Amino acid sequence: MKIIGIDLSGPSNHKDTAAVVCREEQNQLYIEDLQTGLSDQAIISIISKQAKENNKIYVGIDAPLSYQDGGGDREADRELRSYAKHLGVKSGSIMPPTLTRMIYLTARGIHLAHMIKNSLSDKVEIVEVHPGIALASRLPIEDRSQAVLYKKDEQSRKFVHKWLSEVYFQLVDHVEESSTHQLDACLAALACWHWSSEIKSPAWHMPEQLPHHPFPFSC
Repeated sequence: MKIIGIDLSGPSNHKDTAAVVCREEQNQLYIEDLQTGLSDQAIISIISKQAKENNKIYVGIDAPLSYQDGGGDREADRELRSYAKHLGVKSGSIMPPTLTRMIYLTARGIHLAHMIKNSLSDKVEIVEVHPGIALASRLPIEDRSQAVLYKKDEQSRKFVHKWLSEVYFQLVDHVEESSTHQLDACLAALACWHWSSEIKSPAWHMPEQLPHHPFPFSC
């Protein structure tokens, strides 16, 4: 099984876009490739290369892959925000896809997801993910504040890096401790892995709701 986690940024901000390619082995994820500064075409190339070599690829994308007709929250956004509050973490990072500061990311996410499906539909399954909530839902209760702090605090990023290497990832030395984008790509892969696995399950999940929301959302 190959898992690809993508931390997406807006269409003109390639430098903050990261993708990690992982394989599942002995209940761990092994990092095979990690790249940053990615255009849409570069992401497609990474996925296409894996699709040629593997029967099935699972891709977790950290970006809205749909929007609510008329604007505002999707049902999934409301449910995830409620789940975040249940975990005791701030839910400010869960924003309506059509919010001004989100709309360019949403446009890129929708465009990329449909490009992948149109070109590789028989090989690739796509899920929308939220790295911060994926992290919070798996950390011990006493450490959940790290799921908010790691975006801005260097010591918190080091904590998350160490925790990921101890619990879920092998070869995590590929990941720069200083890069929230690389960490988020790994967390996107983690959420995608638990969604796609036959023996694991996501911490939170919303199935696709056709026709307006064609991709599932998982953490």
